[in-house]
Amino acid sequence: MDRVLWLLRRLGTAGLLLLLLAGCNPNTLRNQVQQLLVRPSTAEGLTQQQTSAPLDSRNRILVQGADGNLYIVSKDGKERFALTTDASLRRAYSQPTWSPDAMSVAWSALGRSGSELVISRFDGTDRVAREVPFLPFYIAWSPTGDQLAYLSNWQVVDEPSMALRLVNPAAGEDAVKTIAAGAPFYFAWAPDASRLLAHIENERVEVYELGGAVQSLAISGGDFSAPQWSSSGEQLIYAVADESTQRLLLTDAAGQPLETLTDFAGRVTFALSGDGQQVAYVATEPNVAAGTLGALYVVDTETRRTREITNLPTLAFYWSPDSQKLAYLTLDRVGNRLGMRWSVWDGQRSRQYARFLPSNELQRNYLPFFDQYAQSHRIWSPASDAFVFAGTLANGESGVWVQMLSEENMPPANIGPGVSATWSPQ
Repeated sequence: MDRVLWLLRRLGTAGLLLLLLAGCNPNTLRNQVQQLLVRPSTAEGLTQQQTSAPLDSRNRILVQGADGNLYIVSKDGKERFALTTDASLRRAYSQPTWSPDAMSVAWSALGRSGSELVISRFDGTDRVAREVPFLPFYIAWSPTGDQLAYLSNWQVVDEPSMALRLVNPAAGEDAVKTIAAGAPFYFAWAPDASRLLAHIENERVEVYELGGAVQSLAISGGDFSAPQWSSSGEQLIYAVADESTQRLLLTDAAGQPLETLTDFAGRVTFALSGDGQQVAYVATEPNVAAGTLGALYVVDTETRRTREITNLPTLAFYWSPDSQKLAYLTLDRVGNRLGMRWSVWDGQRSRQYARFLPSNELQRNYLPFFDQYAQSHRIWSPASDAFVFAGTLANGESGVWVQMLSEENMPPANIGPGVSATWSPQ
């Protein structure tokens, strides 16, 4: 059982959630964990058609392959271009991230020589690798696409911490600078790319000007992770706490409260729709170890009308680019195992889609922090008519899947092997 607990710790919050909710004996749990950690054979990737560099980056999917390499794949899986070909035990790639115009890709690389941040055009040209002291574990392009920010481990007065670092690819030797440090650390870009909204050490909510000025918005923040900036740049969303309660706030850009969207106990996870009209949220009870687990609600930012979308235990949720649909994940059975199921709410009703077991990469590195990744890594197609995910279906078939919204219960299409996937913004 000690081995099982160690594996669950490696799986992160979502893995711990399985331990809390599966209600199974140690032997069954051990088998489930071992199956979750199995990655598809690298030989599986060799059967995929390798194409020449894509002529267009629009409506493409960026995939971390089962072999560890990075690929740009068409939505039907017929075109598959390798951005990298040398992934191995000695060289690992992670965190592939589209630029807003889908013309560039950034990712992390770890090899014998150390850690790198790599930036390339979508067709593999104009590649630049910058050495960094610690491996980036989250990368987000600025909305204007001319800079990017990343999070990595850091040292502050000889103590382990995390740092937010800014990268200007055109700045030569001065391309990378440290903006702030603290742990944990979450952030959001302002729409005009002039500022960064940060939530640091579960306590401080601050705005960082790229020139160095800092504005404090809250000192004793509520229990949440990623703050968010509205697409207009005029509003912020974050949580605050006082002696009696915690509140999810909609504020102006200076941090002055406009609305209390909800009060809550425990922890809140939220996402503002692109049009700024609705906020989806889950309030997780204080005694639940999972970062997000509970009923899913949507509140109107103007009227404060609140609707319960589902009372099923929800783990993650994502607004579509057109702000008309909300994809969400709930716990469900996949065969005789505890897995997840996709549903999509269209403003009137929810439609259910695939049951699946998430890939280890998705479960360990993306889902526990989905509210941060939802701001930089799209699961939705640009047309809001499909979404992408990685995992294993009930029939045992693994890979990257595209789920079209044409019909309820329509099976997803396999576009090839992979452990994570994100759709291009254009």
